[in-house]
Amino acid sequence: MIYQALDTVANELNDYLVARLHKGGERAAVLNAIVGQEGSIPMNSRDRVVLSLINLEHETAMQFNPIFFQNKEKTNTKKPENLPYNFNLDVLVTVVFEDNYEEGLKHLSEAIYFFQTKNVFNIENTPRLGMGIQELTFELIKLSYHQEHSLWGAIGAKYMPSVLFKIRMLSFQSGQLIDVPQIAQIAPAKDKSSITQLNPSHSIQN
Repeated sequence: MIYQALDTVANELNDYLVARLHKGGERAAVLNAIVGQEGSIPMNSRDRVVLSLINLEHETAMQFNPIFFQNKEKTNTKKPENLPYNFNLDVLVTVVFEDNYEEGLKHLSEAIYFFQTKNVFNIENTPRLGMGIQELTFELIKLSYHQEHSLWGAIGAKYMPSVLFKIRMLSFQSGQLIDVPQIAQIAPAKDKSSITQLNPSHSIQN
């Protein structure tokens, strides 16, 4: 789901940049790391706008109550196996133009225009998102000089012109259901004999 969401956004941004900057069939935006594990810039990131996931933030503000379902025979109760995991994505949009700083700034400006114009992605305006993702909203994040220095130090690269967005949110929920036996009778805790009647295999020692 993470790849699906970010790949869709990268493709939408690429289509916009290609049209705006008249790049023909050349790729303008990619989903990739800014630098590889060895510290060098990947070839397919050079002279392009690069979208990189730099953090997954577990969203805990939204609380969900368990939802219970009952089958037609009413013999068992069904419920989701687990509550959903919700995540916000911190995505860095960077222009990787080592030898053409001016062109890089043009690409960054157009990328900002794109996200300012389209800061919500949903099924209606972005059909390629797929049915598993209902909506993605983009929030521009302001970083202090200290935070920006720390970020690029963690990435392992020298600073490049960039902007940071928080994407809200992706919800992970398995469709698998589990059966939970229906409770037929509840015995008073003080009545030991009734507990034995409910479960004859369970004997109570005095």
